[in-house]
Amino acid sequence: SSGINAEWPLRPGKKGGVSDSFAKHVSHAVHSLTIEDIKMYFNKHVGENNGIPVVNPMLRDPQRVLANAPVMGYDDEFVTDGMKHFDVIMLGVNMKGWHLTAFELLERLSHVYHMSEIWAFAGKKYKKVAKRVEVDSELCDCVRDIDSNGLSKYLQLTAFQIRYPGITSGNTTVTDAYLGGFLDYHISYGLEERPKNIVKSLMSFDFSGTDEELIEDVVNNLVDEAGFEAEEHDIYEEMKHSREHWEWCKEELKGLLTPQLVYDTALFMHCQLNVQKQF
Repeated sequence: SSGINAEWPLRPGKKGGVSDSFAKHVSHAVHSLTIEDIKMYFNKHVGENNGIPVVNPMLRDPQRVLANAPVMGYDDEFVTDGMKHFDVIMLGVNMKGWHLTAFELLERLSHVYHMSEIWAFAGKKYKKVAKRVEVDSELCDCVRDIDSNGLSKYLQLTAFQIRYPGITSGNTTVTDAYLGGFLDYHISYGLEERPKNIVKSLMSFDFSGTDEELIEDVVNNLVDEAGFEAEEHDIYEEMKHSREHWEWCKEELKGLLTPQLVYDTALFMHCQLNVQKQF
């Protein structure tokens, strides 16, 4: 379970209910949303107090998770979503502590396009969910209770994994380095689904503290053993096999975009964005 308890009005698996990976699904889907993205894919009337929690893209700020998706400031002279995202990535490519510092350029691009795919699918489902689920329903009350349903914990975990790639891997070569603080360390973290073995410890983990205060506890208590690569990249060798590598990456990305993730995300966005009229 991802933090969902027996008090949920519609249990996972039942018609209209959420999946048993609700918190994990939604944390992945919303962690990098901006107000502009929400307007593009979900609700054009969204305001600054939108209630969509996201990982703080300023990775060296003390606050790891923001309570509301921020304004990114996309260049409105670009018409397409793709060019707006590409522009932001290129402007921040050499900024220390900005967004996905551990990713190479192509990885940053594939990440933002992958997220856009999720938002596009979830946006379509969002319209259908809005017709069937009442915002003041008991289900929406539970969806909005992110402290009880596990979403806040998963977002904190995601923030740590972005700030300190490999921190939950159990690889001491990597984790020992993080005990000294923030590093701009390049690691290609695996695309595969995160293991479920840390759910129980994650739900009881206390994230109320600074990075420095919590790094050691995260290293010791939230080991998911997910695969990652800490080796230096051989760019020329990768170029020889780029087509084959991309075919593998593509299937992994498609595999993450499940109907359950899409529905859970659409339901969360509906319950949060429409609880009151946004300005």
